[in-house]
Amino acid sequence: MDAKRQLASNQPNNRRRAQEIEGQNVIVLANLKSRNLAGVPSHGMILCASDEAHENVELLVCPEGAAPGERVKFGSWDGEQSEPHTENQMKKKKTWEKVAPDLKTTADCVAAYKELEMVTSAGPVKCKSLANALIG
Repeated sequence: MDAKRQLASNQPNNRRRAQEIEGQNVIVLANLKSRNLAGVPSHGMILCASDEAHENVELLVCPEGAAPGERVKFGSWDGEQSEPHTENQMKKKKTWEKVAPDLKTTADCVAAYKELEMVTSAGPVKCKSLANALIG
């Protein structure tokens, strides 16, 4: 697991969100360049599912038994995957901008990329109730 990292949000109702996140094993996109949000440096982005209007937002949560800090995969846990992009590669190749439109939840609220489920060593990553939702 990486060292602790500070995350900030530019979303409304941040205090409520912070209370909702505390104690949860959430998904953090950790290879983004740091940026200041509301004057606070943020070293990653917590991934959530939301409806199209972004009025209903839910955390993507790892199943019980997933190791904090482990890398998630898409498809089979045993399947081969390329190495993650560095912060510089993410920015230069605009990886997030290319991947984000194809990140959605399934009818069973499982996070997926182009129909490949997001999985940990303990099973799939899910949100509470937003089926066929956007992820960002």
